[in-house]
Amino acid sequence: MTADDVDVSELPHEVQERLPIAVERAHRKARTVQPNRDAEQLVRAAQKASTASQRVLWLQRAASAWAKPIEKVAACRKGCAHCCHISVTISAVEAAAIGRHVGVKPAQPDKAVHLQCLLQDMQQAISEVQTISARTEPSPCPFLVDDACSIYEARPMACRLLLNLDDDELLCKLITGQAVPVPYANSDQLKTLYLMAQVASPLADIREFFPTAPPSTTRQ
Repeated sequence: MTADDVDVSELPHEVQERLPIAVERAHRKARTVQPNRDAEQLVRAAQKASTASQRVLWLQRAASAWAKPIEKVAACRKGCAHCCHISVTISAVEAAAIGRHVGVKPAQPDKAVHLQCLLQDMQQAISEVQTISARTEPSPCPFLVDDACSIYEARPMACRLLLNLDDDELLCKLITGQAVPVPYANSDQLKTLYLMAQVASPLADIREFFPTAPPSTTRQ
């Protein structure tokens, strides 16, 4: 999302002032980051995998490797959980993996994007997924516990790829009824590979698959 996609005049003054500064910072930081070569090897492993589950697992590892050098210059910190209150788009493949991790069978989502119906237009497919991702949800991710991810090792691709390249969390703070163009690191290539790796798997918000937090992730 960029400032051209939203009416920034409706945003708080401090946010309007920050946006051009944050964009410049993001570009500067992106130029200084040295890519992690391990990510390329993990992508190749994903491309050789024989099942969607294996491909997604390798791509998740690739995403974490890609993010590692970027995390050093990103605003994201442990305890900052603003992004856990927006939509988190996951696939049925990822939902199954999370379900195995927490010992709960995922629900069947009522609202899902079926990529097989959009194969003739991958840009439309990406747009449909972004539409899900752009929503602000009324409840936090069911796996958010004490402002921390309770399934961090099994967290989905969307969470591994979301890195704010500003210096602090100002632009991540949720504003009711408003979308803020946060300067996220560009992960389009990995997002496309992720979609292509599992075209038969429907995608929906994580809350559709897990309407409530499984007991094993809730603090006793």
